[in-house]
Formats: sequence, structure tokens, C-alpha cells
Amino acid sequence: MMNEQVTTQGPIPESASAQPARGHRPSAEELALVLTRHEAFVLGRPNAARAVMKLWDLSMADLSGRILDGADLTGVRLMGAKLTGARLIGASLFGADLRRAQMVRADLSRADLRGAQLRGALMAGCNLMHADLRNGILMVQSAGELTPMLRASAKSDLSAAVLARSNLSQAKISDSFVLQTDLRDTCLRGSKLMRADLRNADLTGCDLEGADLSECDLSGAKLVGAILSRTVMRHTKLESADMIGALLDGVDLSLARTSGAKLGIARAVLGNELSAILDSHDDWVVSGGRKGRRADLSNRDLSGLDLSGANLSAAMLRAARLNNANLEGIALVTADLELADLRGANLRGADLRGARLHRGLLDYADFSAARLSPLPITGGTLFPADLTRARARRAIFSGADLTRAKLNGADLGGANLAQAWLSNAAMLNTNLIDADLRGATTTGADMRGAERREAA
Repeated sequence: MMNEQVTTQGPIPESASAQPARGHRPSAEELALVLTRHEAFVLGRPNAARAVMKLWDLSMADLSGRILDGADLTGVRLMGAKLTGARLIGASLFGADLRRAQMVRADLSRADLRGAQLRGALMAGCNLMHADLRNGILMVQSAGELTPMLRASAKSDLSAAVLARSNLSQAKISDSFVLQTDLRDTCLRGSKLMRADLRNADLTGCDLEGADLSECDLSGAKLVGAILSRTVMRHTKLESADMIGALLDGVDLSLARTSGAKLGIARAVLGNELSAILDSHDDWVVSGGRKGRRADLSNRDLSGLDLSGANLSAAMLRAARLNNANLEGIALVTADLELADLRGANLRGADLRGARLHRGLLDYADFSAARLSPLPITGGTLFPADLTRARARRAIFSGADLTRAKLNGADLGGANLAQAWLSNAAMLNTNLIDADLRGATTTGADMRGAERREAA
């Protein structure tokens, strides 16, 4: 009989030394027994045994919510399987076939996913911290020769996968295929993405702070509002990438290829030019649009300027840099501040009724006593302020009026919301960890999915 032995480009778990059954399709009873004993193994209960399902065929299996921490799933076939909310912490999924698997909110932290096929997988809200998604391929030894067991590429393939709002911080993704993948609002802080293929991937709002993107292909990628502070971009391909509103603090692009890219580097505004723009805009507001001209300061650098008391209602300030600016008492009613950088800005007493701050950078900004309530318009309709997906860590909103404000998915970690008005605010999946809500009015606020751990 021909001797066959499965090997990998990497260490094999100790329990995997036994000869696996290739393509073994377990009965429902056998699978249930293996899963039950493994859960007992993880939880330290009797009648326990670590799950060794190497090369098993579990296509379309329902493993939702199951505990599979440390399980050996090397080369397993999980195509179309349901793993919603499953725990796979530290599991071995080397060379696994997870194409089109449903893995929403699964915990894959520290999992070995080298060479795994994840094309089209639904992985929104997954935890992939410290996961290994580098290249790797299963080999079979037959008649003294090593040959690939699968025809698939040795590279991990996340093409067309949905990873929105997942946590991939410190993950190893070098050399992987991540084409046309949905990575919106994912955390990739400190990740290793060297030589990864991210062409046309959607990284809108992604946190890539400190990530290594050397030789990574981001051609045509969408990086709108992404946090790219201190990323390494040696020989990174950024041709035709959209980086409007991206934070590029401490980034050296001298060796990157940026032909056709929208880099979002704000243009400076000269003093005389700004005065003329403000005067013309004031005429436009007072005359109801019959005179003057609406101010368009989109993608302009206004950082550190004193604009206190100015009237920029309905102005266009998309992706404008206003960090550390003095905006005390400013009128920004219905202004478009999407993707604007307002870090450390003074907005005490500002009028922001109906303003759009979608995906704005508001860390450490001071909105004390600011008006972020709805603006009544024709027919009694209310036009609320929109802070959806805004990042406002350690921002001050004490005494601010945020009635009916849209705060879905906003990051208010450590923010001061003492005495704030949050009546009927939309706060789905809002981060409120360590936020100060003492004396805040939250009647009617929708806080489903919000993360809360109030400051001491």
C-alpha cells in the first residue's frame, strides 16, 4: 500500500501526527460527540478530548456558537458552513477551505489560517487579533515525493470576503490575496500586510495605525477616512487609490507609487483668501443665496486658525483640516463636515444643528454646550446632526445638546458626556467604554449593541 503523509509549510500540531482520514464526512452523531468532548476539554470538564478533525469534510455544517478553541481543523473543508458566533481561539485552520462560510462575529484570535481559502466568506465583526493569514500549503508525501494536496494557491485568499468592523489588529496577512474585499471600519492596527494584494479593496474608515504596508498593492483601493498614522509604505502601490480624509500623520510616501491617487493632502488657505471666502459666504447666507458665494473649504488646511464667532452655516468643509482650531461660538448649521479633522478643536458653544460630521475625526475636541440638535425645516421635518461613525475619543460634550443626533457606530470611548442631552439619539453599536454619562439625559435613546463601561 502506498504510504501517504500530510505535511505543511509550518509546524504541525502534536495531536495531528496520527494519519487523518482524507475527506471524512462524519455522521451527525459523531460530529456532535466530538464537539461536546472538545467543549469539555476547553472548559476543563470530565469525559473530554481535544477535537482532531484534520481534513474532514464539514461543508454546510452548522457550528454556530460552538466552542472550538485550540481545535485541529487543518485542511478541513468548511465551504458554506455556519460558524456565526463560534469560538475558534488558537484553532489550527491551516489550509482550510472556508469559502462562502458564514462567520459573523466569530472569534478567530490567534488562529492559524495560513493558506486558508476565505473567498466570499461573511466575516463581519470577527475577532482576528494576532491571527496568522500568511501563505502556506498542505503537502502529501506519496512514493517519496511531496506534492500539493490541493490545487489552490499557497496564499491565503480573502478575495470578496466581507470583514466589515472586524478586528485584525496585530494580524499577519503578508502575501495574502485580499482583492475586492470589504474591510470597512476594520481594525488592522499594527498588522503585517507586506506584499498583500489589496487591489480594489474597501478600507473605508479602517484603522491601520502602525501597520506595515511595504510592497502592498493597494491600487484602486478605497481608503476614505482611514487611519494611516505611522504606517510603513515602502514601495507600496497606491495608484488610483482614494485616500480623501485619510489620516497620514507620520507617513513617508516618498517611495510609494501614487500615480492617479487622491491623497487627500489638504491645501493651505492664505489669510487674504480666507477673508474673501468668509465675506462672500456671509453675503450668501444673509441674502438667501442671491448674493455672494457658498464657501467651499473642502480638503483645505485650516488647522490652528481662529474662526471663533464666524458664520459658516451650510458651508462645505468635507475632509477639511481644522485640528486645534478655535471655533468657539461658530455657526456651522447644516454644514458638511464629513471626514473633517477636528481633533483638539475648540467648539464650545458652537451651533452645529443639522451638521454632517459623518466619519469626522473629533478626538479631544471640546463641544461643551454646543448645539448638535435637529434643525426644523419646512413642514415640521427635523434635520438631525449626523455623527455616524465619527471618532470622538476623549472628546468633551458636557452640557451639549445631542437630541436626536445620529451616533450609530461612533467611537465615544472616554468621552465626557456629563449633563449632555441625548434624548432620542440613535446610538446603535456606539462605543461608550469609559465615557462619562453622569447626569446625561438618555430618554428614548436607542443604545442597542452599544459597548458600555462607564468611567469610575
